[in-house]
Amino acid sequence: MAHFAQIGRNNKVIDVVRVDNSFMGTPEKETMGQTYLKESYGITSEWVQCSFNTKANVHSESGTPLRANYPNVGWIYDDANDIFHRARPKDKDGDSCESWTLNTTTGIWSAPITKPTSGVTETSWYVWDESAYKADNAQGWVKSDA
Repeated sequence: MAHFAQIGRNNKVIDVVRVDNSFMGTPEKETMGQTYLKESYGITSEWVQCSFNTKANVHSESGTPLRANYPNVGWIYDDANDIFHRARPKDKDGDSCESWTLNTTTGIWSAPITKPTSGVTETSWYVWDESAYKADNAQGWVKSDA
């Protein structure tokens, strides 16, 4: 079974569908799946093939990873890097994590400093605070208690 993401405005994933391999040709061709979807849905949306078995650019069944991640609705298709990734994270206050960087191989966002591991319990953990990082680049992870 092949999987395709429907791409909408701002390269956001608006749907993910399965396509029977019989519509993909032999050998499997992405363009045949795209043609089938455009004809079936009657719309000219962009359709990009994705792999259900790909996460962080690793294929779970030792196959070849495809486009870094299997996307969900709301994810982003980065056509420049040909990968799927989540939208830029937001911090504890809902502010955009502008300091975070996207790994264009794995499609995973990373904070500019390592998250602490000590002091984490069932009732407390660390969350990102973008304003704390902007005030002091050695800060950013703050303890949150339930």
